[in-house]
Amino acid sequence: MHPRAASFLALCATLFFAGSLRAQQPSPPPADNPAPTPAGTGAVMRQFSVVTREIAPFVVKQGDRLTGYSIELWERIAREAKLPFDPQKDYRVVDNVGQMMSALESKQADAAVAALSITSEREKVIDFSQPFYDSGLQIMVRDQGGSSLRRILAGIFKGKIFELVGVLVVLIIVYAHLLWLAERRKNSAVFPRTYFAGVFEALWWSSSTIITGGCENIAPTGVLGRMSAILWMLAGMATFSYVTASISSTMTVDTLNSEVRTVSDLKERKFDVACVRGSTGERFMQDAGFSTQAFDTAEAAAEALEKDKVQAVVYDSPILRYYIKNHPGSRLLLTGDLFEKQSYGIGLQPGSPQRKEITRAILKLREEGVLEELETKYFGASAASR
Repeated sequence: MHPRAASFLALCATLFFAGSLRAQQPSPPPADNPAPTPAGTGAVMRQFSVVTREIAPFVVKQGDRLTGYSIELWERIAREAKLPFDPQKDYRVVDNVGQMMSALESKQADAAVAALSITSEREKVIDFSQPFYDSGLQIMVRDQGGSSLRRILAGIFKGKIFELVGVLVVLIIVYAHLLWLAERRKNSAVFPRTYFAGVFEALWWSSSTIITGGCENIAPTGVLGRMSAILWMLAGMATFSYVTASISSTMTVDTLNSEVRTVSDLKERKFDVACVRGSTGERFMQDAGFSTQAFDTAEAAAEALEKDKVQAVVYDSPILRYYIKNHPGSRLLLTGDLFEKQSYGIGLQPGSPQRKEITRAILKLREEGVLEELETKYFGASAASR
């Protein structure tokens, strides 16, 4: 055979053998679990993890289950945005806001859901969704309903007023004895020498004089008696006027509790104000010059208000509204407008690809009235805030 023909046949045999081997090798199977990709791209995404903390009524733990305003809203958002989120597995509860922020910064969680205020400082390190709740501080006072007699008696027997009345009574008794000692010998017809009869007449004269300015049927006649009577009239008029003004002032403040609408009103009426320890409300009131009484919880502050230990509570409006709704017999009410306003939003990882879808879901739920339904469910109708 010609050498060239032999070479050509050998080349053909080599090519045929190599093609047979390639045909026998199995092709790689398709991947069962593609790499995670952002939501909204049409690809499969890994489970979406959420960090939260207990803060009623936004996040409430009932046994092994979480509920509350923010929890219900988030689960509606997750369904609307088609996020791969499982309420049974994908929540992680922490103790405070700092831990929630850290979880987002370190990318150990995809979102933070609770009552997380949107602030410029937090926006530097994490992203936020569209706000879903407008909040702020508000004033809570007692509702001064009921009969006028009841309020009057309560005002008279309140601590400082009762002390002032007691001082006035002591002064009348002391002066009555001094007057009787000065008049019992020279004016025994009016102020008898016997102790009980004489002191009784002196009490009658001193009481009538301090209240009405004089007593026509009896009067001291001795020089010492008349000199002391002049001093008593002057001192008595000042003392009685002071006591009367104090009683009127205290009773007026009590009956006008519902007219307190601003922090300036609290300062003008010199109200004792309760706040939650370490809260925005406590810092705001202290900066405004108030010496507040601090309590560990909003419930403890509200109970102090009910027991008349303080005259007002300043704290986050939704928390106070929730307390009033769940304590209908407390006779407490919110007054005035929100101040030191803030908004709550969903916290997200910096540059989160789900931000747009989550914000769109919030806007749609707002348009459908879902946010209004949740507000009525957890805080009562808006009319509850007066």
